[in-house]
Order: sequence, then C-alpha cells, then structure tokens
Amino acid sequence: MAHKYQVRTVAERFIHNDLSNCAYDFQSRMRKKIESGDTEGVYHDMMASLLFSAFSTEAKVNFIGWKTLKAGWPERASFREKIDLLTEVLKIDLTWGEPPLQSLNQLFKLRNTLAHGKPEIVDETKVSDVEPEIWDALKGQWERSIKPEFVDQCRTAEDDLWKELLNAADISIYDTLTHGQHSLETVVTG
Repeated sequence: MAHKYQVRTVAERFIHNDLSNCAYDFQSRMRKKIESGDTEGVYHDMMASLLFSAFSTEAKVNFIGWKTLKAGWPERASFREKIDLLTEVLKIDLTWGEPPLQSLNQLFKLRNTLAHGKPEIVDETKVSDVEPEIWDALKGQWERSIKPEFVDQCRTAEDDLWKELLNAADISIYDTLTHGQHSLETVVTG
C-alpha cells in the first residue's frame, strides 16, 4: 500500500512584524556602537534601520487598510494617499506637517531617493574663509539626513502612527501577530 500525505495549512502571515523587528535591531546596533565609541559601520546600521522602518510603516498601514477596508484597500496607492484614506475612514486627525506624519514624510522621501537611486551630479565652486572639510563635499544629499536622531525620530513616529491606527480601527495588538495552524493526515491509497 502506498501512503500519501495531506497537509492543510491555515495561516495569516504578517510581514510588518519582521520588518519592524529588523528596524529595531539595526537601531539597537546603532545605539550600542555609538555608546561604545566603536562606530564602524554605524552609517549602514542607520541606513538599514531607516529603510526597514519605512518598509514596516507601509506594511503596517497596509495591514490596517486590509483589516478595515478588505478588498476595497488600494494596495497600489501612494503612502500619502493611503494615510489620507485611513484618516478619513477611521475619522482620526493626522496632519502631514505634524508628528508622526512629518517625520514619516521625510522618511519616505529618503526611502524613495534610495530605492530609485539616481546619480547626483554636482559642479560648483565656492570661496571660503576657512579650510573646508573636503570629504563632506563628496557626501550625497541623502547622507545628510542619515543621523542617529533621525533614526530615533522615525522609529518613534512609526510606533506612534501604529498605535493610533490600531486604536482608531479597534484592532488588538494580538490580532496583528502572525498565527495559524496545520494538520498532517496519512492517506492510504490503492
């Protein structure tokens, strides 16, 4: 007799948890390096934390939209359009020029700059009374915003937005966790 196996899996997998944990992990690495004075690679930790924070924030917004609007959620809309829709549907007062959206707007501009990387061509001449730090002149526009304070600010903004959206949508934090079950059954054939 031959055996076959029937496996049934029922699960809800939510990527926002993994993305948020990555952002937190890179932020923690950044903090430890700064506190120890060994800042080798800290710029990359900051960049990674910011990118994962942007990914996590968008995934969290998509989760809230999926839970509240189901099939009516505009998955392909911009981050701004999604937030505007959620503020309307959930009847919450979020303003783009104020926290947490102010920081998240800056974060998404940085994310877009990094995600759609284009050359930045500079050709300028300046006269200075003091000897300039020439290496600063080689920094890209995006590098100027990658600082520990901005990482912390964005992580706080991500958390604040998440809590506000969960509260407004009346969603328990437990409902945001990946969960599921599976079963295995032996099927005898022939």
